[in-house]
This record gives sequence, C-alpha cells and structure tokens, in this order.
Amino acid sequence: MASSSSKGSSDKNPKKANLNDQNSMKHLLDETVTEVVTSKGYAEDFTLSNTRLFIGVIIIAIALAAQFYPKKFPENRDFLIACH
Repeated sequence: MASSSSKGSSDKNPKKANLNDQNSMKHLLDETVTEVVTSKGYAEDFTLSNTRLFIGVIIIAIALAAQFYPKKFPENRDFLIACH
C-alpha cells in the first residue's frame, strides 16, 4: 500500500512559488483553486472577465476619440464634456 500512495503523490508535479512574492502566491492559489473546482465537474465562467474587458475597450475608444478630436480645446469643449 505504501508504494501506491507514494506513486500517487509522485504523479502530481508540485507547484513552486516564491513565498516572498505576493503576486506569485496569488497566481499559484488562483491556479490551484481553478484546478480543484474544475476537477469537481464545475465549468469555469468567463462572463465577468469578458464584460470587464469589453467595458475597458469602450473606455479606451472614448479616450482616443477625445484625445485625437480634430478641433482644439476651446471648440471641442462640449465633446470633451460628453466623453467625461
């Protein structure tokens, strides 16, 4: 029995992270939780992440429009207020 339990633990590759790096620890914890939850049969939902990316793209487009509007400041004041 000891050989089967040691074999089971040797099949998994232990993940390594720098204990002094908070980002590394968070990434490792996020990865581990995702693996555990998906292994239980739950599907990963990306709706919130995709929505945040879409909103970010819209905000960037508005900022680019405000930055490169063809008129100079006094004439484009109403446009800048609308973008804000």
